[in-house]
Amino acid sequence: MKITDFDIKINKENVLRLIDCHPDSPVYDAVLKEYEEVFEKACKMLFPAAVLVFGDLAECGMSGYAGENTEGLFCMETVGGEISCFVSELFEQGFYVKGMIADAIADEYMFRMDEQIQKLVVKLCREKNYGVLKRLEAPRDIPMKAQRIAWKVTHAREELGMEMKESYMMEPVKSNCQIYILKEGCASYNTAHDCGKCDRVECSMRKQSLYPITVEQNGKSFSLEGIRGKTLLETLQNAEVCIPAVCGGKGTCGKCKVRFKKGKTVPTKEEAHFFSKQELDMGYRLACKAVPEQGCVVSLEDEEHFLVVSEHEIKEKVREKNTSQKEKILRDAHYGVAVDIGTTTIAMQLVGLESRSILDTYVTVNHQRAYGADVISRISASNAGKRKALQQSILGDLRKGIDTLLYGKNISTEKMVISGNTTMIHLLMGYSCETLGVYPFTPVNVDVIESDYPKIFGDEAYTFSIVILPGVSAYVGGDITAGLLTCGFYENEKVSMLIDLGTNGEMAIGCRNKILVTSTAVGPAFEGGNITCGMGSIQGAISSAKLENGKFQVKTIGGKEPIGICGTGVIDIVYELLASGAVDKTGLLEDEYLESGVLIAPKAENDVRFYQKDIREFQLAKAAVRAGVETLIAEYGISYGEIDTVYIAGGFGYKLDTVKAAGVGLFPEEFKYKMKAIGNSSLEGSVLYLTDAEVKEKSSVIISKAEEIQLASHPKFHDFYMNYMYF
Repeated sequence: MKITDFDIKINKENVLRLIDCHPDSPVYDAVLKEYEEVFEKACKMLFPAAVLVFGDLAECGMSGYAGENTEGLFCMETVGGEISCFVSELFEQGFYVKGMIADAIADEYMFRMDEQIQKLVVKLCREKNYGVLKRLEAPRDIPMKAQRIAWKVTHAREELGMEMKESYMMEPVKSNCQIYILKEGCASYNTAHDCGKCDRVECSMRKQSLYPITVEQNGKSFSLEGIRGKTLLETLQNAEVCIPAVCGGKGTCGKCKVRFKKGKTVPTKEEAHFFSKQELDMGYRLACKAVPEQGCVVSLEDEEHFLVVSEHEIKEKVREKNTSQKEKILRDAHYGVAVDIGTTTIAMQLVGLESRSILDTYVTVNHQRAYGADVISRISASNAGKRKALQQSILGDLRKGIDTLLYGKNISTEKMVISGNTTMIHLLMGYSCETLGVYPFTPVNVDVIESDYPKIFGDEAYTFSIVILPGVSAYVGGDITAGLLTCGFYENEKVSMLIDLGTNGEMAIGCRNKILVTSTAVGPAFEGGNITCGMGSIQGAISSAKLENGKFQVKTIGGKEPIGICGTGVIDIVYELLASGAVDKTGLLEDEYLESGVLIAPKAENDVRFYQKDIREFQLAKAAVRAGVETLIAEYGISYGEIDTVYIAGGFGYKLDTVKAAGVGLFPEEFKYKMKAIGNSSLEGSVLYLTDAEVKEKSSVIISKAEEIQLASHPKFHDFYMNYMYF
């Protein structure tokens, strides 16, 4: 595998540290000025490339370094020779400091490049069921001549333009070689350079020695290498181990709970806030705040199995019950894959293009949630150097879905259609998010994207074409275009509303003549985020609740023992507390509950409770939604009575008690009997795009008619927001 697409940000302080220049140095400002002068030109001289090739170590004459293991992974990497020529020119011209800086820029780039290659090594080895026993480097672990072996195995001359001298030195100079020793079925991934074993003690980038981490999850265990100074969350993310990080690692949500069975860390103030003394003594910590300093054994919560809504109004359930129709499905000549990429979950369906029927469905968690629950967290992570990791995460989820849908089916797949919000599409395509999260919120591209599998995924496992639905703006994306297609906004005579609630609240109002769209920042409260005992729609999550004789009677997803509260459960609880008088119109709980919260359901370790903080989180979310709804209606210039249907899209809306939702002020009372849950309208829009020859024209009509209302600068929105903060 050849890699040339690296998403790397040069760390200025690292560069200066490499030339032994620190902020307290008397020449720091002068050196910084020279850094700014040379930085851009030096970066243009970097041409990164790497080659990874699996090979038999015995055949290469390297079995002596591998013991009983014969499989290895050979890696050659370089940033090209132009940067070295540039450095030489600077020295020849007498610009010695600039020359040192340019050389250090290349070194810093190679450090970051190596980190990205390590992640790819882990990914490739996992796919082949290999673990990584150790990393070999010359001359510390293997003789210099081993570099020639790796050079030959990887065809580095042809692939990278790299030469190997008789002295075994590489040309270009700014090149590296690693050989990884693999073992089939092993669950360890020892890919990092171990500074503790390196004899370059003067290296200013030297890290303290590595320590082993044993991770237990889903009844299995595997090993990782930790680096002192890094949080456990960073280590898990680097190894592509998914763990919820709703707040993006700030320590404010308490969702990245782990338990140290050995080697527990000293509790931080954030951990003391989320865990009792007994839990802290048992080893419970937050992965984003725990910084291990020694070998440890860590138990992770079993990966959550979200209830992902794939049902929609295309009537696939009716079709599947019809035997003759199902026989027709199997006789379709051509198939396509419809995809909805949500911030929290992903849904995919295999569709017969002639019968327009659903043959199979695949749903999964969006594993990007390891970088934060909402789009703002993901944007921040992308801008902080995680762009490539986020892209590979979503591509990995989609690859697995495609493989699962097509496994064992000898069928012809022609096309994939993807819908998703603008941020998800930016992360999928590897676009920069630099301008997406700051005013005036400018996306790189919201137009329809027509490409194919090899170009987007970077491999040739499949060859079908790919269409990504167009959006309207940075925060009204292709998922809403898909929803508007589903609801027929391009042809409806009567005015309708579409409301899709998740971590963002996207909504639209209109008919064939005029459409207004907007988006409001809801936050993750409706998906259990920022709620003390909140969680997504997983087994055991309280989805409905009723207060009877002073005690809550609850129902959970899957009928399991209650372990937390999902979004619909939050609405039910608030409604019942308001009805009982335990919460007043300002959102204040009665005094007796201010400290201990309201008991919702007893639990073995910790009771499920609802706190004053949770009510405030809900108030912020529901005020944002209601203010958005009211602003759109006011801008459209109609009354509640003139709205024919209110479509509620998404998994949250699918289980929503509309009477209680209106009762807490999330929607107007007049909407109670106008609301219609339509399930996953984004996925249905993708299905329609696959099967309806006229849908491209219909989506163009929607985009041309849609006008975005910017709530942040709208005076009515702020008034509505403050008003609907109350109950």
